[in-house]
Amino acid sequence: MNRISKYIFTGIIALNMASCADLDLNPLSEGASENWYHDETEIEMALNDLWRPDFFPIDGMEWDDDILNRDGSNEITLGTVTSQWGTSSTRWTSHYKSIVRALKIIQALDDGTANGLTEEKINQYKGEAYFMTGFAYCALATYYGDCVLNKGMTLEEAYKAVRSPKSEVLAYAFECLDKAVEYLPTSYTGQQRPTKGAALGFKARFALFHEDWKTAIQAAEECMNLEVYQLHDNYSELFKANSSPELMFYFKGDLTLKKGYGFFGDVGSYVIRKIGGTTSRSPSLELFCSYTCIDGLPIDKSPLYNSKDPFANRDPRLAMTIQPFKTKYSADYVEYEQSKVDGTFKEKYPDYITLGYEYNPNPYANKVYEVSSGQMVISTDSKASNQHSAYNGLLLRKFVKDNWKDFKNYGRVSDNCYPYLRYAEVLMTYIEAKNELGECTQEDLDKTINLIRERAYRGSGITYPRVKVASQEALRKIICMERRSEFAFEGIRYRDLLRWRIAEKSHNKPMYYLSRAWSNSANWNGLTGSESNIELSADFMVLLKNWDKGNYPIGGIPVIDKDGLPDLSPMETAGYITTFYKMSFDPKKNYLWPIPANDILVNDKLTQNEGY
Repeated sequence: MNRISKYIFTGIIALNMASCADLDLNPLSEGASENWYHDETEIEMALNDLWRPDFFPIDGMEWDDDILNRDGSNEITLGTVTSQWGTSSTRWTSHYKSIVRALKIIQALDDGTANGLTEEKINQYKGEAYFMTGFAYCALATYYGDCVLNKGMTLEEAYKAVRSPKSEVLAYAFECLDKAVEYLPTSYTGQQRPTKGAALGFKARFALFHEDWKTAIQAAEECMNLEVYQLHDNYSELFKANSSPELMFYFKGDLTLKKGYGFFGDVGSYVIRKIGGTTSRSPSLELFCSYTCIDGLPIDKSPLYNSKDPFANRDPRLAMTIQPFKTKYSADYVEYEQSKVDGTFKEKYPDYITLGYEYNPNPYANKVYEVSSGQMVISTDSKASNQHSAYNGLLLRKFVKDNWKDFKNYGRVSDNCYPYLRYAEVLMTYIEAKNELGECTQEDLDKTINLIRERAYRGSGITYPRVKVASQEALRKIICMERRSEFAFEGIRYRDLLRWRIAEKSHNKPMYYLSRAWSNSANWNGLTGSESNIELSADFMVLLKNWDKGNYPIGGIPVIDKDGLPDLSPMETAGYITTFYKMSFDPKKNYLWPIPANDILVNDKLTQNEGY
């Protein structure tokens, strides 16, 4: 078998390892396939290698509309994905590789090849293998639609394999997850391993994606009835915790190994320039506008929204996700500025400090408060003194831990837990499926979305806006917006846009940022006119004017449509923001990924998804 065929058919499947042992590329420390899977050590080593993001891929945060990527757009946002796209090929191959390995393990356990295992261990390993198989086929059906369904085909059959209908693939995947639930324990101590709850959670996730509402409800309800998981007490602290009863499946980073997962592999792109970061990726203005006010209404409907003081009266998750800052229209702005003079800033305004410094994107603010010295120091995070400050004025706060300030010492990574599946998603899956079936009751709302909202407001001194029974359409919008607020930067948004079939709206418009203008000098004195020590450009004067009039960072009030998407185009027309790059999405093809071209080259029986 040539090199191409070996790698391709790792992707396409083959269970008959006697005829081609290298189809399952051996994991580190695993022996050759033909003489492996004979005892507990070998099987556990093979399974242990599967519990990493290579086999549970994390969607790129830069693929959705929650983030502005200053480094530019990508294949997803540009709509330029082809059958040669590396990510598609890697995922296809990785999922089939995990399926091959899991099926071999099940076969070894069923036919007695594996010796000396207790019944408890046999059940555990079978459960984990079925878990992996079920997850992988769910993921394949989600991103590729119809795909090759292998339940034990020979190598010769693999060369002629055709794609099975998505419905058959999902039916088999759910069957495997059900078997995983049967065999797996409810919890483990020590190393994270798959559990009943995780199997049910993933089944609910993918059933919801494919609009199998009854299956989603059933799986979510079974998970809830396990009474193993619960919401973390504090929303903000959840994303800094090393463990939590809310985390059902996650990846924990390691600073010693300089290993971070998802976007935690490069936190330097998200933190302030004052500590050496680049702020090249920041929360989008669209996300900023998507958090409701404390009355539960979108900003275009709530009388509480003040566009000149946009953090005021908003869902607390806004300031726990996007670093808050003061505008000159904040009620306590004078006191805020005075506290930096009289030395009380750190005690009075801790929420406005990130990694040892005040965050203040005010284009006049050429200096910021430094906590360690108690002094005002030159800012590198405002256009008053740096051209490359956060390009839309926004900065990530969710997940940011104190040790991020030392990111350069650890290869730019952080050791956060990446929340691949958490209990809040199960609750939101349940209520969305209930609503789609038209069966949503107040009791359903109170045991799901309202628990999540109550947690978000806990400790704020504000009574949370309880969601009440309403029309299916009204609840659908509430649920869409709630998911965006709750799960920002957790790798869920892109998948949500696909399954709601609204990516053709979210990804066929510009991503906005502020004017690139700045003072043109790190030594500008922060004054204008004859008092300025340098000549300021006309474009920068417009930016200062927008700040003075309270039109920073967006100005005005965007309309929020029925899918929870804000329209910021009037703000661009008014001169408050400008287009950075234009996204593009073709609904005729981009709701599915392409089958990798090399696989089709080897097996001409494989068909390609439309448009690729």
